[in-house]
Amino acid sequence: MSIEKEVIRYYSERAREYDVSAGYEDTSAEELREPLKILFQNAFIGHDVLEIACGTGYWTKVIAVTAKSVLATDISSEMINIAREKLVSVINIKFQTADAFSLENISGIFTAAFAHWWWSHMPKSRIQDFLMALHSKLIPGAFVLFSDQLQYSHKNRRYEKNGNLLEKRILSSGHKFEVIKNFPTREEVLASLEGMAKQIIYKQYPKQRMWTVS
Repeated sequence: MSIEKEVIRYYSERAREYDVSAGYEDTSAEELREPLKILFQNAFIGHDVLEIACGTGYWTKVIAVTAKSVLATDISSEMINIAREKLVSVINIKFQTADAFSLENISGIFTAAFAHWWWSHMPKSRIQDFLMALHSKLIPGAFVLFSDQLQYSHKNRRYEKNGNLLEKRILSSGHKFEVIKNFPTREEVLASLEGMAKQIIYKQYPKQRMWTVS
């Protein structure tokens, strides 16, 4: 099985326990996430947003507070179904299953794009494929924001032959997976965007163990 398909299989099986395992049901962690929520909401005021890898919709709901509209996409139908169930009453959100590397059948006029915890799961060889696919769906001069995790300690990791970092994970079912979890440097992120984006701003948020690039 390819490392890309392993990520899909892992998150599809994790879908029902994702909010708990990701800490989204931990009320004490909301205070820590609040600065990021405000940051994202301010970034997408009045925008028609194309969201990549929406998962169970936690951050979809956050940005929908200020966005004009959000089309939330994910390749996992299990994730999409949960997100749709949770946010059925939010009228400015629509959901669609889509492969981020092609975004086939995605249509609309998007003035912005957003992806949270997605960059780290891309094989390094597919980053440009993703950026080109995303670029083709946005209006000229669209605003884009990516956010992901700063490196954290984990004892079960290894590099595969193409330089991607793989991390072993175990679900509550006992099923084991080995998923891509890259931690790009600032220089690597900026190099990926060279020639494709303007006014690039990269920031780190150590307290939230996050980085963003817009």
